[in-house]
Amino acid sequence: MNRLHQTAIDYIYTEPTTDYDLISMSTKQENSSMETTQKENKILDMFRGQQDVTEQKIRVAVKNSEDYKNAKDEDIEKAVKSIYTKLQTINSEYIKWFEVLLALVFSAIAYMTPTWMLYFQKRLRQIEMEDEVMQYQTIILMLMKIERVNVEMILEWLERYSNIFKEPITKCVNNYEAGAWEALEDLKNDISYQQLITIVESMQAAVEKIPIREAFDELDTERDYYQEKRKASNEKLISRKGMIGKVIGFAPMIVLFVGYLIVPLVVIGLLSMSNSFQTMGTMM
Repeated sequence: MNRLHQTAIDYIYTEPTTDYDLISMSTKQENSSMETTQKENKILDMFRGQQDVTEQKIRVAVKNSEDYKNAKDEDIEKAVKSIYTKLQTINSEYIKWFEVLLALVFSAIAYMTPTWMLYFQKRLRQIEMEDEVMQYQTIILMLMKIERVNVEMILEWLERYSNIFKEPITKCVNNYEAGAWEALEDLKNDISYQQLITIVESMQAAVEKIPIREAFDELDTERDYYQEKRKASNEKLISRKGMIGKVIGFAPMIVLFVGYLIVPLVVIGLLSMSNSFQTMGTMM
C-alpha cells in the first residue's frame, strides 16, 4: 500500500510538466518540459509535508528562486498554480485509516479463506459419502435376494462401485481369506463414517452364520430414512440458495437507494446543522 503512494509521488516528480499532448511532443518540447519539472521539484522539496502551505508562500518562494528570477509574472503565476496542485497531491499521498482498515479486512479474509475452503470441501465430501453409502445399500438390497450370495461377494460388488471408500474395501477383500471377521474389523477401524460402519457390522453378523436377509433386515428402512433426510437437506440447501440469490438481486437497488438518496440527505442535513450552529455562535 505504501508502495502505491510512493509510486504516485515519483510520478509527479518525473512527469514532464507541459500543456502539450505527451504522445505528440517533440524531443525539444519534452526536454523543456522536464526542465520545468526539475525547477518545480526544488520548490516542492521546500514545502513537502507541510499541510498549511498557501499559494502566497509558494509565490514568494518562486520569486526568490534562481530558476525564476527572470521569469514573467504570467509564468510565475502558472508555476505557482502547477506547484500548488502537485503539492496538494503529494501531501495527500499517505496511508489513511480506511486503507489500513481495508488491508486488515482483506488480510483477515485471506487468512480465513483456506479454513473456509476446508469446511466447504468437508461438506462436499460428506455429501459424496452419503451418496456412495446409499449406492452400497441399493447394491446390497439387490444382492441379498440371491440365494447363494455371501459377504465376500457383497464386498467384491461394493469394491467395483466404490470411490471414496475404495482403498479400505479393497484391503478388506484382499485380507478376507485370511480371516473374515478380522478383515471386517480392520475395515471398521479404517473408516469413520457411521452409516458404513453399520453396514460392516451387519456383514460381521452374516459371517457368524446368520442369513444375509436377517443381517440386513433393517437396511431397507434405514435407506428410506436417509433418503428422506437427504431430501430435507437438499430442500433446505435450495431454500438457502434462493435467499442468497434474492439478497444479491436486491443489493444493487439497495446500494443505489442508500448511496444516491439517504447518504446525500444525511450529509446535507449535517452541513445545514453545522452552518446553523456557526451562525448561532456568530450571533452570540
